[in-house]
Amino acid sequence: MSPLHPFPLPLPQGGPPTGYGWEDRSVSHSSTISAFDAGIDRRDRFLGENRCVICGKASRGFLQHCHIVPQSEYDTWDDLWACGWIPELAERYVHHEPCNGLLLCANHCAGFVTYRFFIRFVPTTRKFIFINYSGDAEEQQYHGKVIALDNRDRHAPFPALFIIHEMRVRGFHPFRPLAPAVDDDPPWQDWILSDGVADASGALIRGCPKGSNFGSVAPACAADIQLPQVQPPTDSGSADGKTPLVLNQDVIADILAATRAMPSWKACMVEGMSWSGTAEENSQKYTAMFGLQEET
Repeated sequence: MSPLHPFPLPLPQGGPPTGYGWEDRSVSHSSTISAFDAGIDRRDRFLGENRCVICGKASRGFLQHCHIVPQSEYDTWDDLWACGWIPELAERYVHHEPCNGLLLCANHCAGFVTYRFFIRFVPTTRKFIFINYSGDAEEQQYHGKVIALDNRDRHAPFPALFIIHEMRVRGFHPFRPLAPAVDDDPPWQDWILSDGVADASGALIRGCPKGSNFGSVAPACAADIQLPQVQPPTDSGSADGKTPLVLNQDVIADILAATRAMPSWKACMVEGMSWSGTAEENSQKYTAMFGLQEET
């Protein structure tokens, strides 16, 4: 046991000894866990209440904070950091980073951690798609449809993390098709449309709209909901409007590039960096961090 550090007597008036003040504290384990939960709860909130991002269930006692990379896998988190799959300034511990979490109902949390399905981020549409890889009959209603995650959110999950999970799901089901097909223009999950959770631009509605009673929001018609239009790559898709979800080096490289371009990656870097310099120094630091060119 290391010796205790003495402090001079008498004690200073009006406060604790030097080194024992509030500003000298370290961030506690419980506070960082609370930040993890709070970040996910703020993000996965629709029409004023927290809901499972897959099926939309909203029962408070039925929802769980689910980790994409399991919270016990410190080595995996370190490997992801070393390989540049997560930001350099992401939370040090895997169970502290909100971008490593999802709000799921108990059923879908269980299915996620037992590798019944995976979630694929598609860079061309910038959407997160549910893939029922195990072929579970009860989950087929969600297959190939967009879940309630917005890639523009401050705490949007890092898409690269889903690659790790997808590899494990594929390994658990070695006799399933290697390239399940999904629509080139995937639809929203049914509940997102029927409950009016997305507006006409495709943005998810977090709070309860003004002037409306909770639960009485007019649902948007499927024809009115438009996903962001993005030019698809020339080598994907097919004449029947389906795209095979392969997983190879090119796909992984595209997902990694999309991960590093997301607002959640940039926000993580900005919030973790010290900005105590002058305005010019901070501007140069920001430019160097994100590779931006100063205007002339």
